[in-house]
Amino acid sequence: MEQPSGTANRAVLAGAGLVLLAAGLWSLSSAPSVAHRMPAWWPKAGPDLVWVSAGRVADLRTQPWWVPGAVAVATAAALVCLLVALSRLRGATRSRLTLTPRGAVLRTRALADLLTRRTSSVPGVAHSRVAVRARRGRLYVRAHVRLAPDTPPNGVLVTLAALMEEARIAAAPCPVLPQVRISSRPHRSAHVR
Repeated sequence: MEQPSGTANRAVLAGAGLVLLAAGLWSLSSAPSVAHRMPAWWPKAGPDLVWVSAGRVADLRTQPWWVPGAVAVATAAALVCLLVALSRLRGATRSRLTLTPRGAVLRTRALADLLTRRTSSVPGVAHSRVAVRARRGRLYVRAHVRLAPDTPPNGVLVTLAALMEEARIAAAPCPVLPQVRISSRPHRSAHVR
């Protein structure tokens, strides 16, 4: 199943929000303290309002299409919800990215492992962690680098920029969007007892 776009998700959420807002305002207008303040064109909702009467429900149950129709609608709604939930569990990232028309494939996990090893071997880096996600034909590289104490970040940044440029060259047709986070730990002071 292909991922729905962010615009479609926002449109569905906005529509559901407007429907719920209208229903809430209409329900609120049935309160006696608010009902007389509503404009003349506002639909009146009395306190004894019933959405579907018992007689109407009994009439629907006598129809031969009612039970199969209700089951079909409920099943379709449940399947749509299940498919959306499964697509969210799987995530929008792909583990493989096709680079050339001939079918050369880049495994994002292999690239992440390589970049983690390369950044860990940079002088002055105490620990590094790199995650690579492929989404919509782009590679998102997030690197978190922890510097050793008393290491100036300038030299490390130059080396990390060169590593990201190598990743950009390796994934040639796909744009690489790097994000590097650098942190450091100061010297621990000696504990006095």
